[in-house]
Amino acid sequence: MSSVSVTVSAFGLWQMVLGTKRQQVEANGHTVGDLIATLNKMASGKLEGEIIGDDGRLDPKFKIFVNGRESVTLTTQLTDGDDVVLFGVIDGG
Repeated sequence: MSSVSVTVSAFGLWQMVLGTKRQQVEANGHTVGDLIATLNKMASGKLEGEIIGDDGRLDPKFKIFVNGRESVTLTTQLTDGDDVVLFGVIDGG
C-alpha cells in the first residue's frame, strides 16, 4: 500500500492524545480513515474507541477538515501536501 504525506493540526482531545499541535504525518494509505489508523498507531491505540464509533463512522463529536472542507466520511481522499485539521466539538452546558 502506498502512502501520502499530510500536515496535521490537532486541537483538544486530538492534541492531548497525539502530544503535538502540528506535524507532518506519513499516512499508510490515501483516505481520512487511513490517516486515523496511522494516528491511532502513533498514539499507541489511544484513539481507538474515542474517535470512531461502534458503527465504524467518525463520532459526531469530532471534526476533520481537509484543506478547509469538512470531511464527513472516512473515505475522503487525501493527496500529498494536504492540510488536515482535527478538533473536537465543544458541548455541554
